[in-house]
Amino acid sequence: MLSLPIPKKHLATWTKIFAMALLATIATVILRSARTAAQEFPVVLGRIEGDDVEVATKTPAGVETDAAPTVVASGSDVTLRSGYALLLLNSGGQVSICGPAHFNLIKSSGALTLALDYGRVHPSLESADEFKIYTPTIVATPIAIAGGPRDMTVGLGQDGEMCMLTARGAMRVEPQFSEQSMIVPQGGTVSLAGGQIESLQADATACSCDYPRARMDSSELARSGRPRPARDIGVLAPPAPPDRKRAGNAAPPSTPASEPVYTVLMPPLSFDASSPEPPPDPAPETILLVREVRLRPLVEFRGHVNPAPAQAALPPAPPPVTPAPSDKRPPASPPSLLERVRTFFRRLTSFSQVPRAGGRFAS
Repeated sequence: MLSLPIPKKHLATWTKIFAMALLATIATVILRSARTAAQEFPVVLGRIEGDDVEVATKTPAGVETDAAPTVVASGSDVTLRSGYALLLLNSGGQVSICGPAHFNLIKSSGALTLALDYGRVHPSLESADEFKIYTPTIVATPIAIAGGPRDMTVGLGQDGEMCMLTARGAMRVEPQFSEQSMIVPQGGTVSLAGGQIESLQADATACSCDYPRARMDSSELARSGRPRPARDIGVLAPPAPPDRKRAGNAAPPSTPASEPVYTVLMPPLSFDASSPEPPPDPAPETILLVREVRLRPLVEFRGHVNPAPAQAALPPAPPPVTPAPSDKRPPASPPSLLERVRTFFRRLTSFSQVPRAGGRFAS
């Protein structure tokens, strides 16, 4: 058998090709392993804290069990043996938990699902993401009203009794083995037994679940040994005097003609929780549309009126002067003609009766 010698130039070329193929194969294996590990690692949904909490999460390396405070990922198994716990969601909002409780948290296609085995949960949601609470008998879905927040409480006892409380927003309740559904309005309370409605006037205090932040903060301060901040208590300051500004006589704003004001008058809407069918809509004949208009006056006064000047106080009038009595008598009026004649005859008579010498009167 004859062996042909291989030129050195071809040997170097084949060595380079083999090295490049080997590097490409190693890189492909590494990238595929990293991608597989990234796909198997669950998505972190939030962080939980509480008294006696245990979180079990399945990872590519195995099942990891951590105590609170810790993170909660999709598929995590959360157990609260006693006390309270608070789950802060990355999407916005929080879930208060009252023990004993046990549930799983799963996120799929943007929807968050809480599978509740037993316990009480109080979700307070700020985002518009879909959120559902699964139990062995029903499915509860919070509904936002006018885009507002959603706040409700669902409690499930180990004996199968349930309670529901809606503080903000409504909640749709769907039995898993029936096609019917029920809407719990805002502020409503419902108690169920075996998936069937037992009462629509349940005790709200027995179904409430709030995370006691004030109590937890005080216990943490006591454990840390730090003193409480002193409160500043002083004398209340007197109220500030009102800002008296001169009100201008501005003309009232007139409603633009292009923007009329309409008012719709219709019968009040009704709701019956015991009826599965919604109430009928009001008839169009009972709806009244009113347009508001403003009559513009013919004469408009614009300006201000000055107040009348204050009159100065007049000095008191002096007392009247009483003239002193005088001895002078007013001049007598001249006698009349009749009095003159009477005086003349009286003198004449008195003159004729003068006695003469010898005791006789002169005739």
